[in-house]
Amino acid sequence: MLTWISENAKWVIYIFIIGIVAGLLFMDTSGLQTDNRPPVGTVNGEKLSNELYEVRLRQIQNQQPGLTSEQTAQLREELFRSFVQQHLIQKLIAGAKIKASVYEMSRDLRTDPPQGIDREPTFQTDGIFDFAKYEEWLNNPATYDTPFMREYENMLITTKIPDKQLRVFISAGFHPSTLEAKHKVLAKETKFELLNALGNANAFEDTPISQSSIDSVFKAEPDSFFVAEDLAKVNYIALRIEASASDVENIYKHANNLIAQIKEGMDFAEIAQRNSDDPGSAAQGGELGDYTSHGKWVAEFDSVAFALDSGEISDPVRSQFGYHIIQSLGKRIENEEEQVKARHILLTITATKETIDSLEIILNDVKNEIDKGKSFEEAAKAKGLEPKLSAWFKKGGEIPELGHVSGLSSYAFFNPLRPKDDSKTSDILQNSNWVVIFEKAVNLPAGSRSLDYAKPRIEQNLKAKSKAKAVADYLKANLDKFAAITVLDSVSRTSIEKVTIDSASVSFEGFLPGLGYANTELYKALITAKEGVWSGPYTSGQNAVLIKILKKSIPSEDALKAGVKDELSTSWQFGSFSAYGDYMRNLEAGAKIVNNLDLYYRE
Repeated sequence: MLTWISENAKWVIYIFIIGIVAGLLFMDTSGLQTDNRPPVGTVNGEKLSNELYEVRLRQIQNQQPGLTSEQTAQLREELFRSFVQQHLIQKLIAGAKIKASVYEMSRDLRTDPPQGIDREPTFQTDGIFDFAKYEEWLNNPATYDTPFMREYENMLITTKIPDKQLRVFISAGFHPSTLEAKHKVLAKETKFELLNALGNANAFEDTPISQSSIDSVFKAEPDSFFVAEDLAKVNYIALRIEASASDVENIYKHANNLIAQIKEGMDFAEIAQRNSDDPGSAAQGGELGDYTSHGKWVAEFDSVAFALDSGEISDPVRSQFGYHIIQSLGKRIENEEEQVKARHILLTITATKETIDSLEIILNDVKNEIDKGKSFEEAAKAKGLEPKLSAWFKKGGEIPELGHVSGLSSYAFFNPLRPKDDSKTSDILQNSNWVVIFEKAVNLPAGSRSLDYAKPRIEQNLKAKSKAKAVADYLKANLDKFAAITVLDSVSRTSIEKVTIDSASVSFEGFLPGLGYANTELYKALITAKEGVWSGPYTSGQNAVLIKILKKSIPSEDALKAGVKDELSTSWQFGSFSAYGDYMRNLEAGAKIVNNLDLYYRE
């Protein structure tokens, strides 16, 4: 009847949709799990229901057709996390014995109607939501006998109202003070008119960072560089899935067969609806909208479409999208410009199963040689292939150059539910672009330290500090040149080499080029700079700046009082929300969560 659930919430509170009773997620569902697959996951040792997860996943997929394999994998991960979060929330609600009263349910239906209710024609008058009609519907006892309302009442009882009460409990300890509010208002409303001299970091060369410098930082900071979650590296061989010459030829022949059918009298629109791979036009019989001018379509399509006579059908036309069969529906001159109306059938060129099988055979040969004793590198090079070492990735993550590959996580990370396999490599895995084989290289358990993992970050930080120092030294060395600038114009802005000078109006919570937004570097600069003289340099990241404060404006007492009043109101709302979010994130971080999705879908 109604689709009311937002799919994009970070903390999914109303996880159910029509047909799912939210409470079932958290009752003992072991009896429902009749298949032999592992559970999609566990939270503090309690299984999440495979069946309910699958039902919810299918419902979302039905609402979002056409997802790629990578998008489907991301959807599974997001849905899994929402199940985990809702499980934790319901445990809190049960532990606190929070219940919804009839009065609270009735009030919620009126003060916080279900999302989307205002768009229901039943409750509209002249296209505008009519609360009186909605109220009349609520006052009808028969309303509460409908399956929808029984489900919605259950959600109010088990989820929505208890969650609201839980938010009140968690945020009850948050009390913004007048002193804090005053500090924030002063930080926002105290304005500084200034000149800002920003050294162009790109004009200074990077300083090579020695391994000994990186080692020194790593050793000097023993409490830094711990990894928060399990990480892994793998060796891999990837063969790109591309259409073969035979695949291209077969699509070309198929296009010609369709052209022959049309010329024999079959309806173009009907064939387009059944065969075209262009989702935007297939349902319209291949029509591409109204008359179109030159240059709106890809070049290959455009040139043929404008060369056809009205009603004429083209030979197969190859473009970056595949093969097109184009029919001209007429031409006209509009504003002295030639236009054409056309429809088409698009046949995309993709690799066939036979082509993919041939790639799998190559990697299976590599796998067999490795299992016989050859190294990963030896077996790859014997086939003329170049193995690669991945970057670090986490469980459920991906290798950037490959994208998501289902089965990688269950292979790379230990899972006691994974069937024992004596092979030295993974199975042959694939996604929409690659056929791949993996070999474990390095595993880094959560809580451990690794110089290899920390090295890029340490090196980047050292380079930034080195460059910031070089820029700062250059600004100091040219400080006398800044004193000569009395008027800021197009000449003086760039009068000093490697420096850009500009004016700005900024507060402690504002943004200043080179120092960034509302951070300690900006605060330090504005507090310590002397009015009327160039001060600094101040550094942030790889940047360094000098500033000259021209004028400082403090809010009046009346403005300050009004600002404090507004700040107290917004601070309470935001702080309450933040307290709840922080509590839930910490709750999730402290839970023992086992994600079996990769293994579950591998099975």
